[in-house]
Amino acid sequence: MKRIQGLSKDRLCEILAKMRQVNAVIIGDMCIDIYWVGDMTRSQLSRETPHFPLPIVEERMSAGAGGNAAVNLSTLNDNAVTIGVIGDDWRGICLKKVFEEKGMNTDGIVVSSGKITNAYCKPMRKGYLGIEVEDPRLDFESYDAVGKEIEDRILQNLDKYCRDADVICVSDQFENGCITDRVRERINDLAKGGKLVVVDSRSRIGLYSNCVLKPNEIECARATGSAPLDKSAIEEDIASAARLLMKKTGSDVCLTLGDRGCLVCREGSQTRINAIKVEPPVDTVGAGDCFLPAFSLALAAGASDEEAGVIASMASAICVKKLNTTGSANVDELKALFEMCGEE
Repeated sequence: MKRIQGLSKDRLCEILAKMRQVNAVIIGDMCIDIYWVGDMTRSQLSRETPHFPLPIVEERMSAGAGGNAAVNLSTLNDNAVTIGVIGDDWRGICLKKVFEEKGMNTDGIVVSSGKITNAYCKPMRKGYLGIEVEDPRLDFESYDAVGKEIEDRILQNLDKYCRDADVICVSDQFENGCITDRVRERINDLAKGGKLVVVDSRSRIGLYSNCVLKPNEIECARATGSAPLDKSAIEEDIASAARLLMKKTGSDVCLTLGDRGCLVCREGSQTRINAIKVEPPVDTVGAGDCFLPAFSLALAAGASDEEAGVIASMASAICVKKLNTTGSANVDELKALFEMCGEE
């Protein structure tokens, strides 16, 4: 019988079926990724300025940051509710349309008048012989803190939708995002009260308690003041950093390590999961956004740490093969990958 690190096909299908039925909520910083594809073979020197313009021949939009994690959650779960904030600008309208096209429940999303909707705009240049490169990204980010009225509405949505939740995912990405100090305090209270809360945070992972934290090696090192966990880091150093974060926060830790897999540390246990090998070309944008919901849903469905880590690693492996977009992984893709990568 085929297996991936102890996970059989029958067990995978059983967990995936349960993942679809659990009650899941995600709260996070919404963002839209916009790809502008320019065909430089069509460019002509401008008459007004000494520049060659970028002739846009294609525009693509997909959800980014917490929005991408929300798309991934709803792809694998029938009951997912998304909580977050967007602006009433054109980027917010476009992101809401992306969510609607995915059939997502966006009842928990608050529209804030005058707020900038986070956006990553990525100009792509195409040339002869299929050559394609990406220009420096153009970022739209709100530099104003969320106001108390919006904060109160977020807290109300947390209370409303998390009451019956089996798992709560947190995607804390932006400096002035929807997860304020008060919101984080409420999230920590939910975790202390027994809710399964899995957190991905770019710069504040050390402020969450009683949760399951999902930092990468850079975020873990910053939160603990430990040495960077680069490719030369040995297993003992990796485990030490994860356990230091556990001690600081009172949380369990799933430390993701890119193509080196992940390490799940709990009180009295330590589980190492290898990454799924992926041949180039790859695009790592959104891999963490894919890992978070897959890992969270699997735990909520009763999977062991090893099983949840394998399923999340499979989801990330599918995501990174989807180039120039923020990808997601569905059930059929996960089953197909198992057939391709499983070993007798």
